[in-house]
This record gives sequence, structure tokens and C-alpha cells, in this order.
Amino acid sequence: MKRVRCEVPAKKTYGDLGDACATAHALDVVGDRWSLIVVRELMLGPRRFADLQSAVVGITPTVLTERLRHLAGVGVVEHATLDDLARTRAYRLTPWGRGLEDVMAALGRWAHGSPGFPVAGGSMTPDGAIVAMRTMTPPTPEAPRPVELGIDLVDVRRAAAGVRRYRLRWRARSFELVEGLAEAPDATVTGDSTAWTEVVFGMGPLEEAERDGRLAVDGDVDALTTVLELYRSVLAG
Repeated sequence: MKRVRCEVPAKKTYGDLGDACATAHALDVVGDRWSLIVVRELMLGPRRFADLQSAVVGITPTVLTERLRHLAGVGVVEHATLDDLARTRAYRLTPWGRGLEDVMAALGRWAHGSPGFPVAGGSMTPDGAIVAMRTMTPPTPEAPRPVELGIDLVDVRRAAAGVRRYRLRWRARSFELVEGLAEAPDATVTGDSTAWTEVVFGMGPLEEAERDGRLAVDGDVDALTTVLELYRSVLAG
């Protein structure tokens, strides 16, 4: 019996269809399912394929490979080499790709008004939690006191991925929240990234998260409260 080869027709872009709108082109670049989630997990720094496979819950290795290939082809993602003994291959955002943080921040703020938000039973990766904080931080907030926090998070759904460490520094009108080890933190928060997100965005009290062992605080609790009050003021409008 002769086999008939079936070829899947190439997907047409908005540009192929004659739409010259810049927004339509943006959707051609990052509008596919998973693309912006991959970008979110690269927002704070380079990540290995295995890191992305673990963090982007539900994506298959084949689809992740295809998305990374597409994002590299359109100039959003590029290959990187980690500064370790093995010179591990990784992926990172290009300078142009990093500009998507403003886009995602606008989408995130817009989504807070959705009738379907927050998502019941949803979880957050460590990077997702920190990107959400960056999204909701007002421009140049004024610090009532100098604060430095260490935020050490793990996704309990994939504890084998290990802890991600972040540094928050707030001095006067300078606010920094990045990946990295805090040098002289007033306090350090350690625990589950979803529990931390719930505390920051007012979906659960810190005391309860500490009591059930999902979070632990070491150091000056008042320093941590200063930061939490910032986000409470944002949510209060």
C-alpha cells in the first residue's frame, strides 16, 4: 500500500494576511500559547532548558523547544553561557526582549481587574512571584525607612529545582528587586513562592503562613512590614 504523506500547512501570520498593525505584529512575535510565560521565567536572568521545563508547568519538551526556537528567530531570546565550571548552555532575553517587562506589567495590572482573578487554586513560581511584585511596584515609591530584604523562595510543586534567591533594596525613592543574594538584609523571608505571593498581595496573613510552615521570617519583622504595607497601599488604590 502506498503511503500518502500529509503535510501540515504553515501557519499564516497576521502579516501574511496583510495586517500591518504593530499590535498584530506583536501577537505574531509573542502571541502563541506559552511564549509570554517563557519570557516571564527569563525576565530575571538566564535559565537552562531544564529550569524552563520545570518552571513552565504543563509545557512539553517538544513545545518548549519550538517556542525557544521561535523566540530566538524573532529576536526576543538568545543563547547564553552560564558563568560556571561546566560553562552550561542557557537562554536569556535580548535587550529588545527585556522590553517585554513593561508590556507584561501592563497586562498584569489590567488582569487584576478581571472578574476571573485571582485564579482559584493557582500557584506561582519563584520568578513569577518576583515579576508580579515588580509589576505592582509603583514608580519611585518613597521609603519611610531604608530596607533591605532577602527573599529565598522555592516552588513546592517542584522542590527539587531548589531555592531561588532575590534581593530587595529600598532607599528613599530608589527601589530595586532583582535576583541575587542580599548582602546585609534587615530580614530574610524563606519559603513557598505561592505563599509569599498570597502574603504580598493580601490573599493571606503572614502569621498564618508562618504558623503552617509555608514561610519563615528571620530578622526585623518591622522591615518586612514596611514592604508589605507598600503593596497593601497599591491594592487599596
